[in-house]
Amino acid sequence: MAPFVRVVEQFAAVLYAACAVGVLWSIRGMWLAWRERDRTLYALERETASARIGRGVLSALAFVGLGALVFFVARFVAPSLPAEEAPTPTPSGPLVTLTPSPTPFPTPTPSLTPTPNSSLDATALALTPIDTATPEPTAVPVRPASCPDPGVQITAPRDGDAFSGPFQVFGTASIANFGFYKFVLNGPGTNNEDRTAGEVAKTPVVNDYLGTFDPTLLLQAPGAYRFSLVAVDNVGNEAPHCAITLRFVAPAPN
Repeated sequence: MAPFVRVVEQFAAVLYAACAVGVLWSIRGMWLAWRERDRTLYALERETASARIGRGVLSALAFVGLGALVFFVARFVAPSLPAEEAPTPTPSGPLVTLTPSPTPFPTPTPSLTPTPNSSLDATALALTPIDTATPEPTAVPVRPASCPDPGVQITAPRDGDAFSGPFQVFGTASIANFGFYKFVLNGPGTNNEDRTAGEVAKTPVVNDYLGTFDPTLLLQAPGAYRFSLVAVDNVGNEAPHCAITLRFVAPAPN
């Protein structure tokens, strides 16, 4: 018990800082969940956000309690322990006296002086031709940086496609402990904020049809939009998003 108390007393400042960071992190998670719950229109997402708020409250209380425990141990328990006398180290074995060894001086190396009248062999100076041909690049498949999770992928439409009417979305939305997936839109028509587009889907999909999106209501604010596929597990944690950029344009007049 005494060694544990001494460790807590020695690292009390570090533990206080860790508890403070934990409380701030919990408050941040509660605030984000509260904000998401107020913005969403779906009961399932509101329930998930409420659960995250509850976990944030418990986490913050746990860190506060841990900080109070550290304060109690460092302030009241540690001073009551008897002082420990440091043992005097006793050398074991014969004493060894280190004698510095002399530093050897480097032996000068004679330099070679070229003879003024020496002739160079022309063959020795011949330059070997260098192959300057540029090698053919090898194509290496690289997963797009905007879709880092193999379980959250959009295969159609492609990044940069333009639409003026409804279009179908294909890809994959299948993660561990799957809960649901949804489409999220961000652009001029959403005030450049993430907004859920359409209904959530509760069935995982692997390389197949994900849903249909109709941008008709957004054609009054045409432009580039960030279109994201978001998969959420059964406890409310989001996997890394798969995001592409789409352009919504008004249809050409007949």
